[in-house]
Amino acid sequence: MGRPDEDPSAADPDAALGSGADAPPGEGASTADVPPGEGAPTEDVPPGEGAPTEDVPPGEGASTADVPPGDGEPRESAPGGEGAPRAPEGGAPRRPAEGRLRRVGRWIKEHYCTIDVRTLGLFRLVLGFLLSADCVRHWAEASWIYSNDGVLTNHYHLFHPSSGYNFSLYHAFSSTGEVHVAFALSLFCFLCYFVGWNTRLFSILSFILVTSRDNRIVMIENGGYVVVNIITCWAMFMPTGRRFSVDALIRSYRERRERTAADLADRRRPDWAERPYVSGIVLLAILNLATIYYFNVVNKSGQIWRHGETVHYVLHLDRMVTGVAVLARELIPFWATKGLTWGVLMLEALLVTWILSPYGRRFTRALAMGGMWALHGSFGVMMRLGPFSWFMIAWSFLLPTAQHWDALERWYRRRAAPRVVVYDGDSPLAFALMRFLVRLDALELLRFEEARAVPAGGAEAAGGGEPRPELFEVRDASDPADGRVFRGAAGLREIVQALPGGRFAWPFVWALALGAPGALLGVASRRRDEIARYFGLSRVPRGRAAGVVESPSPLAERFARGRTIAREALIAYLGLCAVSQAINENKSVPAFLKHSQPSFVQATIVYPRILQGWGMFAPNPITEDGSISVDAITVDGRHVDPFTGLPPDLNLSDARGLGLGQIQQDYFNRIRLDRNKAFRKPGLQDYLLRYHERTGRPEDEIVACDVYWVRDQCPKPGESAPYKNEAIPILSYRKPGYRPRPGLPALPPPLKEASAEK
Repeated sequence: MGRPDEDPSAADPDAALGSGADAPPGEGASTADVPPGEGAPTEDVPPGEGAPTEDVPPGEGASTADVPPGDGEPRESAPGGEGAPRAPEGGAPRRPAEGRLRRVGRWIKEHYCTIDVRTLGLFRLVLGFLLSADCVRHWAEASWIYSNDGVLTNHYHLFHPSSGYNFSLYHAFSSTGEVHVAFALSLFCFLCYFVGWNTRLFSILSFILVTSRDNRIVMIENGGYVVVNIITCWAMFMPTGRRFSVDALIRSYRERRERTAADLADRRRPDWAERPYVSGIVLLAILNLATIYYFNVVNKSGQIWRHGETVHYVLHLDRMVTGVAVLARELIPFWATKGLTWGVLMLEALLVTWILSPYGRRFTRALAMGGMWALHGSFGVMMRLGPFSWFMIAWSFLLPTAQHWDALERWYRRRAAPRVVVYDGDSPLAFALMRFLVRLDALELLRFEEARAVPAGGAEAAGGGEPRPELFEVRDASDPADGRVFRGAAGLREIVQALPGGRFAWPFVWALALGAPGALLGVASRRRDEIARYFGLSRVPRGRAAGVVESPSPLAERFARGRTIAREALIAYLGLCAVSQAINENKSVPAFLKHSQPSFVQATIVYPRILQGWGMFAPNPITEDGSISVDAITVDGRHVDPFTGLPPDLNLSDARGLGLGQIQQDYFNRIRLDRNKAFRKPGLQDYLLRYHERTGRPEDEIVACDVYWVRDQCPKPGESAPYKNEAIPILSYRKPGYRPRPGLPALPPPLKEASAEK
């Protein structure tokens, strides 16, 4: 593997200011002078940077008067204003070249620079979940790989960095306890990004943290780490918090303050939650994804790939494969592995065309997502590649278009069960719950009705001791004659299942309620007034009325414009750096295109490790298997491997998968290289000699150890037995002045260290 927003309407002051002084960049307002790529164009917007005009089809980011509401576009447009083509000044005919450039610019913007905000919200959920899971995976290895009790101390790495332009926040944490604190804080940041709270801030912090973790020990980096760095970098520039986020929920509460049941029935969404996002970062992310597959195809030029033998060799890499791969290599015949090899090449080539195709995207993007899931899902279950497979799948979630969302909505509606929620109209708690449900009910499958206590005489109860209605109850909206009423836990289940994805969410709701949602609802219903007073809830929300939005000041508009221009300029600069790096790193690029990079470009790429060399198992796959094995002698004369706690194994020929995690197997594979000899002692040797401290047994003190790179050759095509096993010593230690205990043999002489690269 190689090294591998709000744009609300102009009437919204929070959009122009980015929701206050602490708002992140790139969330500017959409006014008449909005800069390129951020909303409606004006006559002086350069080609390709404005919004499309009347010749752009609805649903693809157009902003015209004749686009029907509900597709994310403004619902009306004044003549000569947003979405309307402006007449040339002075009545002079437009020059043909200028007209062509504008049309090309609009076409590029429509097909490659526009993305549905629902796609961005879903992408954030997937990316945030994977960042959190990957943090937990690294946290489990924190003591031996990231702390000073492990194989590389922070102070040694600071004075002897393993790469140029190296910076890591993790260098500030030394002991194992401190490193645990660092990982806990990192996980908190990733979870905040996942739920979409202060999304822009935590997206930036997430990028800093993943690159810092990578830079802390570059020896375990593979193409998957680079993918994580790149995708998290591009996510910083996207408004991923506009939908499906805590930020969107809070903003909705701030801008829309329902006071009556009629307000609950008004389901119009604000413009910032509907309008597609337009920016150069969308183009950069899509092109970068296609580039990965392009170079993964053209760089695989070796004879093994051409002969269809790659899958055979890969399945026999015991240091990488999982138990599923071991089973597969014993069951799949060689002729089938040849077909799989050529199938991988063909699929990667097709992915390039499917991702970049400007036409039929409803089908090509769906094919690309399915192909990526199949390809990387197979890699993920067959091999221990770390984050590569799963984060490539996450990248695919940038591909859905508005057409996919509309089709999914139609599919879900056909299978949904509309419900009527009848709530206690006199309860502030019930009304607050309904306001919350309105914001979750994206498909408008819930309808809300008030119920009030009525005395025996028929007049409305003023309070008193009259029986009050349930906090809420649910009826079937599709069949009023049914007469079924759901209360308590059954009512809550009906509500949850009517929400988007609610059928899958109910088990989590049940778990959060500790398995007793009915009992909790009963307590809340009986104490509804006390709970409302405790949380300061009132039947009429305080603040401005629904629909009242202040206009931004001219200064806020200018600030938003300047911020957007700066963001797009930074995106363009990063894109140029990425192109330069891809040209220099990939071997298939012609030599005459290779060039020397200025130091500031190298720093831009290497500090965050957003490298662009792509070629998994290229030009040929690995045909030599190998791992580290340690033969350590304890003070009581036993031979043990401190990494396993078992006697050393210097023969790989009988292995059926070594069961090594990605971090351990990549560290073993890199520490044997001559360029990393400086990290064996101090570093690896010190970690091995602390074995008795980790076990807490004085008799486990190591007085001698030999570290071997044990390797063999993968079976030849059509065969199943590896051959040519050998153990190469790369590190040998004997305790100075040590004399064995009576009855124990003398220590063997130290071995001559050799190179394991030959």
